[in-house]
Amino acid sequence: MRTWIWASLLVVLAAAVGVACGGGGDGDGNAQPTPDRPTLEAWLTEIQLKTEDLPPGFGDPDESFTENEQAAERDPEGPTKGLERLDSWRRLLGSDASFLVKDPVGTFTKGGTALVVSSVSIFADEQGAIQATQWGRDLLADPADAESLIPNVSDLAGGPISFASVGDETVAAEFTGKTQPEGVQIKIEFTADIVVIREGKGVAYIAVGAIGGAKPGPEVEQLIRILDERMARVLA
Repeated sequence: MRTWIWASLLVVLAAAVGVACGGGGDGDGNAQPTPDRPTLEAWLTEIQLKTEDLPPGFGDPDESFTENEQAAERDPEGPTKGLERLDSWRRLLGSDASFLVKDPVGTFTKGGTALVVSSVSIFADEQGAIQATQWGRDLLADPADAESLIPNVSDLAGGPISFASVGDETVAAEFTGKTQPEGVQIKIEFTADIVVIREGKGVAYIAVGAIGGAKPGPEVEQLIRILDERMARVLA
């Protein structure tokens, strides 16, 4: 079995939750002038995680900027409603990055963190970021809702967990489950920690997936604090 197949399904788990950070309601009417696209891209590039931020053993990321239309494509309520919500939150632009370990077979055998997904979104004002964070909080509260959004995943369990306070708002959850890619006869057990933070008009989340009987470790808090520090500096 090609190990990247089941590893990529952890990305699907993160994507289902990451819709919240892509993101109803109106702004406060006092928003500052909207930055242009080059400025937004420069800010997101500076904020986003880099390979050197991660523990040893991870490869270069698969990364891209995401406009609202792209983020809405994976919305649980469909792309039309998703786009309406993202626009109402006045989301300006986002950045997604996925990091996979270079040796997934060894990680599966020994147990450890196999995948880190990071998503950052910038909003026109703080009110939109607040509403996006609340939407993410609601989505993470019930694993039954999350399971219906994720293909080839069974026995999903978990929910909100205690986590250090980071940024202006922090939401954290941990999920366990089994994934079985199409055409594969075995199920892969995983544990994923998902943390969403808001810093002013920026929202970031990370999903850290572990396999081989392991659980995500201290790298979860370390990485989310890196994102928070960068958002606070860049978006001040």
